[in-house]
Amino acid sequence: MKRFHLILIGLSSSIVILSLNRLTPITQTYLQPFDFLRLMDVLAMIPIPLGSVLLYVLLKELITKSNNMWYTLIFITGIYLFAAGSGDHEVTNYLNIRFCDSGKSTTAICNSIAYNDDEFSHYVYYAGFILLNIALMAYEYSYPRIKPIRGIDIAGIFANSFIIGLGIFANLAFEEIGIDLYIFGAVMLLAIWLLFKGKQPATYLPATMYFAMSYALGVTGTLVYGMIK
Repeated sequence: MKRFHLILIGLSSSIVILSLNRLTPITQTYLQPFDFLRLMDVLAMIPIPLGSVLLYVLLKELITKSNNMWYTLIFITGIYLFAAGSGDHEVTNYLNIRFCDSGKSTTAICNSIAYNDDEFSHYVYYAGFILLNIALMAYEYSYPRIKPIRGIDIAGIFANSFIIGLGIFANLAFEEIGIDLYIFGAVMLLAIWLLFKGKQPATYLPATMYFAMSYALGVTGTLVYGMIK
């Protein structure tokens, strides 16, 4: 469980780093040649998501060494979509902000850029992110732990889940409810079902517990905020 918690800390740190990347003035620097992107865009497109994916691979290897063909295909598909969504979003977000006044320009090219920035890239990104989680939960459900985790491990999982939940809330709560919230909600329900209705007690499924807590905090927070704002 020590390695498990270290991986969760890494995943939580990636959310914090991603947020700081967007808030730090230093990363607003334009890159050459031609001011093709900001440093912020490159960091959010390559090293940060790459680090997250590598942590997911390590988490999968920690859960099981088995390579179930169907789960592996879902896992690889998730990685591809996650990367494709990140690339599409960061490039078009930069173009949209710099040349299209954040979607206010209605030329044909700006309409295309804005759609990629605000909608299509989000769908692809979230689809990949969700498939990564589904694959890991499927692995763990099929190859659960031999021994249950302790109360202190559950506390550590909750602490990391809280940070991920805040990240989900920050991305969803201040926009119109779209398909991304329904996707997160569906996976949240799947994780909760696996924890309480599956063949193994919840304490044998720490990764699934992590996803259930993270999504429950993010989705519930978003819905509550939407009702009271």
